[in-house]
Amino acid sequence: MINSSGFSIPKCNYIKNPYFLSNSSLTLGSFTFMFLIVAALTPYVSSLAQEKSLNIDSHESLAFAQSNYRVADTTESSADTLSDFLPPPVEPKLLPDNISFGEKFLWGKNGFVRNIGLVPALSPEERMRELHIRRTMLIAHQISGFTTLALMWTAAYFGQRTIDDPRNRSLGNTHQAFVDATIATYSLTGLLAILSPPPLIRRDEGSTTSLHKTLAWVHFIGMIITPILGGMIRNHRVFNMDKAHFHQVAGYITTAALTASMLVITF
Repeated sequence: MINSSGFSIPKCNYIKNPYFLSNSSLTLGSFTFMFLIVAALTPYVSSLAQEKSLNIDSHESLAFAQSNYRVADTTESSADTLSDFLPPPVEPKLLPDNISFGEKFLWGKNGFVRNIGLVPALSPEERMRELHIRRTMLIAHQISGFTTLALMWTAAYFGQRTIDDPRNRSLGNTHQAFVDATIATYSLTGLLAILSPPPLIRRDEGSTTSLHKTLAWVHFIGMIITPILGGMIRNHRVFNMDKAHFHQVAGYITTAALTASMLVITF
């Protein structure tokens, strides 16, 4: 080969290194092989790490469960979780605390009227119905009490007339008729109060209610003694004035006690 200056330049034949491409290929193949190995081992190593983590968590959970503390289950609802810490529900109080023996015997949870099926089992709805019955019976008790009081005063009037004129038999018969009516209405009045259902709450009774019940014992005893004394007079052919006076005093005391008992509970 001749250049521009006329000198002859020998031709160089460049011979390529036969190992250059092979070395590059070997290097690239090595990296590729390592990458494939790492890619193949990655899931296996990940699974081992996850299994180890689960084993640690399971041991920790077991140790924590054996402790005295309780962990709420997240799968449970909030209501179920709170119910474990809240106190049990309180049943509604349907009967008063200071219920009397008679009220408990008749209207208690296992009372007589419930056992025989006269009224349904104790429940809030049934107690509301019984309170309406109680109100009706107590109103009837008050009306019957005033009726008894009127009959008793009439019987006392004709009784006084009989003592003033013992020979007049018609006065004695009229007196006895009003006495019988008084006993009948008095018994009805007492049963309306005794058999009525108990209240829902019995508060501390005031002075008027206590006085009414105290006077009730007085005229109740009088209603037993007065007719007995009257019967002792009626069974004798001769009018006994001494026994008649005892009967008279008992009758007036009973009438006064019933009058006071009705007044204190009304006014």
